[in-house]
Amino acid sequence: MKYLPALLSADHPSLTATERAYLAIKRRIIELELEPGAHVTKSTLTHLAGAGAMPVREALTRLQRDGLVQALPRSGYRILPVTLKGARDLCAFRQLLETEAAGLTAKLGCPADDLARMEELLEASYELGNAASVDAFLRANLEFDTIIANRCGNDMLAQSITRVFDELERILRITLKSLPFSASAAHERHAILDAIRERDPAAARTAMEVRTRASLEQITDTLMSSSSITEANIRVS
Repeated sequence: MKYLPALLSADHPSLTATERAYLAIKRRIIELELEPGAHVTKSTLTHLAGAGAMPVREALTRLQRDGLVQALPRSGYRILPVTLKGARDLCAFRQLLETEAAGLTAKLGCPADDLARMEELLEASYELGNAASVDAFLRANLEFDTIIANRCGNDMLAQSITRVFDELERILRITLKSLPFSASAAHERHAILDAIRERDPAAARTAMEVRTRASLEQITDTLMSSSSITEANIRVS
């Protein structure tokens, strides 16, 4: 696939030292190894990234632009917390993008091998509290959506969707700490696949809108009602 979210991307030997440091620190933020609200020093981040001071400094500048870290005067950096408004806004933006991509993919048609792979990916589930199964579930779900994005025929739309996935992943990891696997969510994804297989753009858009709206509601409800509000330092703003 041409466009991939970070979770599905392989390391590339052509990456610069700064790019490697950036990706190493970003993955630790997204995967919650560096928790929202945590204070970290530059020396700690340099050790985690396995890079020199200059690449890490440049990487941190990029991470500040991404809204993931905040420089603190004479005391290192702070991993910025997730905000409820930010989570809502990101999920709503995702809904707009993915609904259109699903319709376009259904209109253009999807190769049989991609349809078969999507069917296989829908078998994924997870056990609450099992980090390995949650990671595998996230990979499967992002791959499912990434196939749709890459088959929509619009490179800018596909690229925008995969960038949204990079921001969404941290929120999903926080949410899945306390959200049990949902059979209804699996059914919603099956409806998307069926509509794409039948080359029905209207049904594909409707199915994706239903799925992403339900995801927004689940994420919002879980963040508001679970202990993640305190444990993950989520701000209601």
